[in-house]
Amino acid sequence: MSDLVQMVEESATRLFGSFVETQATELMEAGDFPQAIWDDFVADGWLKTMLPEEKEGTGLGLEGGYLLMRLAGYYATPLPITESLMAFYLAAEAGIDLPNGVFVPVFLTEDTTQSSTLTIKNIPWARHAEGLIIIRPAQTGLAVSLVAKGLYNCQPGHNMAGEPRDEVSLDPSHLQQSSPLTGVDMAKLESWMALARASQMAGALKSVLERTVEYANERSQFGRQIGKFQAVQQQLAVQAELTSASICAVDAAIQHLSTEQELELIACAKITTGESAGYAAKTSHAVHAAIGFTQEYPLQLSTRRLWSWRDEFGNEANWSARLGQQCIDLTTDGLWSWLTTQTS
Repeated sequence: MSDLVQMVEESATRLFGSFVETQATELMEAGDFPQAIWDDFVADGWLKTMLPEEKEGTGLGLEGGYLLMRLAGYYATPLPITESLMAFYLAAEAGIDLPNGVFVPVFLTEDTTQSSTLTIKNIPWARHAEGLIIIRPAQTGLAVSLVAKGLYNCQPGHNMAGEPRDEVSLDPSHLQQSSPLTGVDMAKLESWMALARASQMAGALKSVLERTVEYANERSQFGRQIGKFQAVQQQLAVQAELTSASICAVDAAIQHLSTEQELELIACAKITTGESAGYAAKTSHAVHAAIGFTQEYPLQLSTRRLWSWRDEFGNEANWSARLGQQCIDLTTDGLWSWLTTQTS
């Protein structure tokens, strides 16, 4: 780990850790925006983490962004960190300069500029955004349009974690002014967002495991700590194994960005974290019993996010099908070399 990356991780850990003591989560789930902690996040310059230095960023690119996303997942930070980081990065790649604020990327798989009204569902944090960064297919590749707040309507919604997931409607004429985004296609962008969710889930899985092991070593039943019972130990061991596998899968995907193995390793990361999420949530709540579901106890903040994030940008079934199809499409006798060949 480079000195810069380590410094970024330590600084972000302190910042996100300080948010835990606030009422930000309660504000978010009540429909309000936690402006105070967002201002702290912006004041430290985190919005431009992924931008190159010539654009006043830290130059850490996607890798640095995914590090922040994992920490945000670990602390269940109730902010649009993933969405804004990706919005700033993609806008910069298209030559669009954004002011500090909440911006959300929106991906359209078809060119809908000929429609009378465009309706898009499940857009994260749209009601609180200063604008939407809408990316759509165009004749020459992808086109990026900035649609400012006030030019679209929002129907509020939320996911299981209480995070805003809104329905947006707008006039497609607002997309006519656009900038080209070259060097990527829609499949790559969707895979980057899948890795973003996988990074958040890896952080949440680690938090759930640590909290569950700590609780098992504190709570006593029948005169002994429940963590001493073999049945509980076995379940925790499997949970630890799946959590470790998820972190390794996410790390491998990040390390292989911009290589031939990028897509398949992102698929593995989303599959592994999705499968781990189900087991981790089940086991952790079984160990905690009723207290784990209470609003006052923080376990549910992480498990509700795991249940929500596993389905966003493709669940494990979707990505398993894509990975399986890639195996089928390999040339004759190419499967073994594909499975065993690694790129350093």
